[in-house]
Amino acid sequence: MKRTALKARNREALIDACLTEVAARGYRDARLEDIAERAELTTGAIYSIFGSKRNLLAASMDQLATELAGELDELADPALSVTEVLRGAARVWMRMAAGDGARDRFAFELEATAAALREPEPAQPIPIQRLRELLTGRRFPGGRTTEEQARRLSVAAHALLSGLAQRALLDPAAVSGSEAEDAAAALAHLLC
Repeated sequence: MKRTALKARNREALIDACLTEVAARGYRDARLEDIAERAELTTGAIYSIFGSKRNLLAASMDQLATELAGELDELADPALSVTEVLRGAARVWMRMAAGDGARDRFAFELEATAAALREPEPAQPIPIQRLRELLTGRRFPGGRTTEEQARRLSVAAHALLSGLAQRALLDPAAVSGSEAEDAAAALAHLLC
């Protein structure tokens, strides 16, 4: 295996191991030795690839966010309205809440969020950025969404859908997919 491919495989293995360890033990209690062992690598590999535990956590969070943003790409059709994009985003979040490994992903996300809150300037989550892009210029009864309207909607949609997905994960009967879609679609009324 070439050096570049080996490094990419090791990076992926460490991110997967980090997700599992942090979800199971929490960020503070997840030890680099355990992450490395789970990935069948050494702690030296973590330092070589990421430089620190914090950087590994950030890379793991970015990986999850990039995957979610990729799922949202199905909503890129410019003919979709604001309501259709919001309903589609709800389907994406609920699908992820019902998918394999959803509990670990959400547990990791909560731990990573807590760690990010300790940073002086937390970064804007990738899914919010992608939602903003997808909501900009969409038609609604009052015309087309501006960048500012899309920014506001993306923050509200991300918060709403993350909360609903977490609730559905904890109690699958509590929130149906259609209820999540209706709640997301209702955000479009904020534009009027």
